[in-house]
Amino acid sequence: MLPVLLAMTIAFPGAGQKLPPVKRAYMIGAAPQGVTNVTVQGRAVDVYRTGAWATMVDVVEGTNTIAVTAGSETSNHVFRVQKFPPPAPVTTPPKPPAPPKVWEKLEYCGDEPKPHPNGKAKGEIAIVIDPGHGGSDTGAISPHGLFEKNANLLLSKALANELRQRGYRVLMTREEDVALVLTERPRLAHKENADLFVSIHHNAPAADKDAAKSRYTSVYSWNPLGEALSRRIASRIAAATEGEMPSKGSLHANFAVTRNPEIPSCLVEADFITSPEGEEAIFNNERRGVLARAIADGIEDWLADDGGEQK
Repeated sequence: MLPVLLAMTIAFPGAGQKLPPVKRAYMIGAAPQGVTNVTVQGRAVDVYRTGAWATMVDVVEGTNTIAVTAGSETSNHVFRVQKFPPPAPVTTPPKPPAPPKVWEKLEYCGDEPKPHPNGKAKGEIAIVIDPGHGGSDTGAISPHGLFEKNANLLLSKALANELRQRGYRVLMTREEDVALVLTERPRLAHKENADLFVSIHHNAPAADKDAAKSRYTSVYSWNPLGEALSRRIASRIAAATEGEMPSKGSLHANFAVTRNPEIPSCLVEADFITSPEGEEAIFNNERRGVLARAIADGIEDWLADDGGEQK
């Protein structure tokens, strides 16, 4: 549930935050209850029904002071933008492109994939759910100032409950607001000899992308083992959110939590927490249940495979 605001909130950029070198940046926030007229840099912005808003602002290197007005309340929001690197001298020959980085597996994992668990009873199938971020690592932030770490935990718990009701053995890397070392998150799956690992996240755009227009679902994996699982989950999420937002399907990424050659692993970006519409959906209990069921259905689709797709 979104909080009722008595004063204006500016969630991003944070006060005093230093952005990368950009010429335009997104700004998100929320107006007090009942306020529908918001201006940023002297321009009116659309206010969503929850009071959330998102817009782009022109910025310069160094200190930026952006005037934001909501109703009769005006504040000057100050943040910094890093300087652009100086252009290389014309006489300097261009540097050769850097060789592509070779990403390695997690050091504590083996090299051989586990057998597909299609012959196991449900109660014998171990699934690890990883709520991304936690503790001081808040993740992205919503227009009302809500943290991604909490959204990840809410959806992860809903997914865990859904899978347990279907009879599976479910473990979670965290069940409270605690910080975890990134590369240690998959260790639980390795230690418990789990059959699959799913990390739950909610997305945010790059600083120079429009948060009002950035919203889609995607599921990431690193190798063919994870891709088979990723495709199944992405397909179910796309069907569940059709007409609400587009899907980018199953994509490749070198995330630490997916680099496990033993256990099928993927990372779900369920929505964009920076989007006014996404924020409302993410913190809606009924909509969260829809997503939890979709992810669980995707897992069961993968479990119903004969294992051929992951090789």
